Amino acid sequence: MKTQQLENGVKVFTFSPSQNFDPLTASDSELAKNGFPVPPADPRHRERFNKVFTQLKGKFRYIEPAFRVNPRIQHRPRSKRDANSTESSTNWSGAVVYAPPGDSFKWVQGDWVVPDVAAPPDNQPQYFCASWIGIDGDGSGDVFQAGVESDVNSGGTTAASIYPWWEWFPISEVQITNLQVNAGDMVTMVLCSEKGAGSTTGTVFFSNRTTGESTSVGLTAPSGTTLVGNSAEWIVEAPTVDGGQSALADYGEVFFSVCDAYTVGGVTVDGGTGNNINMTAGSATVSDGILITPAVVQCEYVGALP
Repeated sequence: MKTQQLENGVKVFTFSPSQNFDPLTASDSELAKNGFPVPPADPRHRERFNKVFTQLKGKFRYIEPAFRVNPRIQHRPRSKRDANSTESSTNWSGAVVYAPPGDSFKWVQGDWVVPDVAAPPDNQPQYFCASWIGIDGDGSGDVFQAGVESDVNSGGTTAASIYPWWEWFPISEVQITNLQVNAGDMVTMVLCSEKGAGSTTGTVFFSNRTTGESTSVGLTAPSGTTLVGNSAEWIVEAPTVDGGQSALADYGEVFFSVCDAYTVGGVTVDGGTGNNINMTAGSATVSDGILITPAVVQCEYVGALP
């Protein structure tokens, strides 16, 4: 395990599993030691784990990650929180679930296909779209999250930049620079913070299911920040760029599947059983969050078309 120091006192830990490491036969302690997610006690999480790594067998390739802190972009908590079952926000769309009283989330997972993006016709120089899963940020000042950024320049019909990233707000986005992701690739993400509320450490596991390239990172929270664990999310976001609200790219639609969050108390909460969030810009809605099934959440761009 290697250690690096980033901004705001954040440390990251990277792993180097051997080429013959087999997550399907490894013990839980071996999984954790090598940067792989340890499935929660709920049997369906072990079944899910086995399905993913069985499908990856033959093309799985672990990448020891390289990072670049991007001070331009932050993936912030929600700009607005409602008590309604359908919520609205200027930066988030998707779905949010809340931990049972007296409990907190320590695990969240999801799959989705990386969208291609196009530039709407309202004369912004650049448009942004971040698809991610996370814990916290809806009712708390922190967000522990990881996802894929898809950006496009004005007039563009092909994404100018697509890359995986992670963040524990209030630090800036941290790009994973040596793992390639393209529009149309299917990705799997798992975030763990073993102690739930009060935790200052976490692990991110990222797999490009299309190419087989996968990686993970252990990290510490920014100085003065601890996990609240009150909420878990599956989100398409217009991030904060250079200190201001960005314009959302036309991303078409994103379907998050296997939307599950797991609590310290051993409760699995499905993402489609919570609240949906619609993103607004002024008086217009630009992105809808739709609860399709208990485990599937759809985000759909409904703003101005190119």
